Amino acid sequence: MTDLEHVLDLLPNYAFYFIDVSSTNFHGCIDYDSKAIYLNENDNDYVQLMTALHEYGHADDIPADYSNKKRYKTLLAEKQANMTATKLMNELFHKNNQLQQTFY
Repeated sequence: MTDLEHVLDLLPNYAFYFIDVSSTNFHGCIDYDSKAIYLNENDNDYVQLMTALHEYGHADDIPADYSNKKRYKTLLAEKQANMTATKLMNELFHKNNQLQQTFY
């Protein structure tokens, strides 16, 4: 089982989809209504893993529009998801990695 498959098992109620997005700024997103998490298939394995963990951090959020990066609620939700991703990375894979990128 790959590291990413291990993370996918953490969210059995969500379906994961790999989508082709050429933008280097898009890594993934969550669709609360469809219970779907989308990951950019063009990212490397590490970025996909961190994005999956980041979106896992959003899974329990109250569904909201987090597209406005200047809204306080968005900043809080993104910070919380980044902290969850870093914590889970360390717990699940015993690595001392820092987030190398900010995922939105």
